[in-house]
Amino acid sequence: MIEILTASIIGLLALTTFMFIRKLRKPKPVDEIKLQKIHVMRLGPFSGQSNSFKGKSVVFMMLLSTLSYAEVNIITLDNFWIDDVSENELSVAKKAEDINNGTQLGFHIERPHCIPNYPYLMAEVPDEMDQGANVYAKMMVDKKKTRKAKLILEFVMDSPKGVRIGWFALKDFPSFYNASKVDMKFQPTSGMKNQTYVLEGLKESTYQAQQICNSGHMLRAANKQVKI
Repeated sequence: MIEILTASIIGLLALTTFMFIRKLRKPKPVDEIKLQKIHVMRLGPFSGQSNSFKGKSVVFMMLLSTLSYAEVNIITLDNFWIDDVSENELSVAKKAEDINNGTQLGFHIERPHCIPNYPYLMAEVPDEMDQGANVYAKMMVDKKKTRKAKLILEFVMDSPKGVRIGWFALKDFPSFYNASKVDMKFQPTSGMKNQTYVLEGLKESTYQAQQICNSGHMLRAANKQVKI
């Protein structure tokens, strides 16, 4: 009888010891709120945590830079005019030296390549000249040998001064990318005035326009688009 009682007591002590040791080894339950906080902090800059404010600012500015537009209307120190034509296109132009009626020589810079292209000339045209007319001129670059230039009148608009200004696309013309001075002498029968352009600083202005073109910003809001 005593042996049975002794064995029972030993067995009870062993079971109690086993349960106590198992309880010590069992991991403590993680508080549910703390666990949620850990997961939220790993979600990134939009998690709502105060320590992610810097990340929020950086991402917000990145998004803002892609959605905003920077309207361009610049006159450089060399007196070139850089203007936005549309949300993805710029024009670089220079006014004539001796005529003050909107006459200018310029070209376009378009995305995605941002290469200078599509040269044009704006000049006063006589009343009898209609859209689509071909005009020929002699173009002298830096007092070198003159070359014939062909211009096509794309459209005509009325200026505030009451004169008709024609927008010509240059089709045949000598290179003037490195020019310091360009003289345009029109055929007398065209009824157009000769023009002179001082183009010093053209390469620098072109470079600046290309940097703006490559910036990635929308250059002008879509509702302001004016194609010329």
